Amino acid sequence: MHIRCALSSGEMDAVHGDDGRRRVRINHPSHPRHELRYVVHLKCAFRTLRRVTREEGIMEFPIPINEVGEDLIGAFVRRQGVDTHTNSLILDEDVDYKFHNHKLRLVSSSSFQEENEEDDDDEEDYSCRNSELICDGCITPIHVKQASSSSSSSSSSSSKDCYYYMRCSIRSCKYYLHLSCFHLPPQLSSLPLIHRHDHSLLLQSGDKLKPREWSFCSVCKTKTSGLFYGCSTCEYFRVDIKCASMPDTIYHAAHPHPHHPLNLQSKEDVERRGSNECDADCSLLQWGSASSYTCVACDYIVHLGCAGLPASATSRRWDKRHPLLLTHDATVNRPGEFYCDHCEQQMNPRSWMYRCRICDISFHPRCLITTSGRFRNVKFGQRCVIAGAHRHTLTYQLLTTKRSCDVCGANRHEEHGFYCAACSFFICFYCGQKMIEDGKAEAVD
Repeated sequence: MHIRCALSSGEMDAVHGDDGRRRVRINHPSHPRHELRYVVHLKCAFRTLRRVTREEGIMEFPIPINEVGEDLIGAFVRRQGVDTHTNSLILDEDVDYKFHNHKLRLVSSSSFQEENEEDDDDEEDYSCRNSELICDGCITPIHVKQASSSSSSSSSSSSKDCYYYMRCSIRSCKYYLHLSCFHLPPQLSSLPLIHRHDHSLLLQSGDKLKPREWSFCSVCKTKTSGLFYGCSTCEYFRVDIKCASMPDTIYHAAHPHPHHPLNLQSKEDVERRGSNECDADCSLLQWGSASSYTCVACDYIVHLGCAGLPASATSRRWDKRHPLLLTHDATVNRPGEFYCDHCEQQMNPRSWMYRCRICDISFHPRCLITTSGRFRNVKFGQRCVIAGAHRHTLTYQLLTTKRSCDVCGANRHEEHGFYCAACSFFICFYCGQKMIEDGKAEAVD
């Protein structure tokens, strides 16, 4: 039955189901024995006859992960009054950078093929994103199409799809930065909607060889090996640069009223509303309460960390052919029960999930641990030598090809640590961290 026909002589109201989420219910005289339910997309169900236009200049989420550097962080840097263009830089000229022990160099996308060919691994490592340059600042791919620079030194890069990024001047060192991450301001006066104190925030970076000391983001509740802002007064407050870059107002595709803007509110303001249930059902994500985006016209709430989840994910382990799309209500296109193909637990079909309709596979966001889970802000691949532990160079990564640590013997499958592909030798994070603290580890460029 069309919605316009149902409403012509029926009644519609919103009720709360057993799971606490709101449902739309229709009673109609043509079918009095049972209630009618919507079987259409929420955007269609709540569409009004009056055309509502969106405000210009408000970013819509989710965004593709390979556009975070330019669209999210780049916009944030420009709001701080910083010029992110390459005019002040010269191709192939080395410059100092505070958070790296080597000089950095501006390079064009023409060098990407060379980088890609050098990064081929002998083993199939599902934990690392091969064929991509991963930014050491925001831990997202450097795959942004940008207009070519007007710099006189970039005449060889005339393609409209040419883009630029910073990389370490030492060829063997895999340190990369988006231009926007390179231009991040070293200090912010405050972030009032994220941090309750009116304190300045300082740009900082973690030590890649000391995972235990990596900072825990107070917003998305994950550790980061990249750049973050730390409060100059409160030692406990840290926020990674992606969360710090989120705008004060956004649109989000998950909102049943797509033309309603969502405004960022502090944790305290959200709690005063009396309800802080996140639309992403992020109790599954184990993120807890934080600053959230709310709709002034309805009770819609989504945590800032959830709003920033990427629009899609890739998994060479589960689906090499298709992207996994962030889905907000899987019942729209497929009735029935849903189970996560990773943890095999039953899923709420109206909670957020990553899904491939073609292959009929679904995942909790937390189960794609390097894209949207607890390691989404960690860049793997750092090489090191640990004296007395193993004769070969070890790579910091997830354990995906075996189950146990070769030092302590504990089950460490899908945990992080140090791995030798040639010998299938693995030192778990806990054993490796003790060796690092004892001064036995040395980074390899």
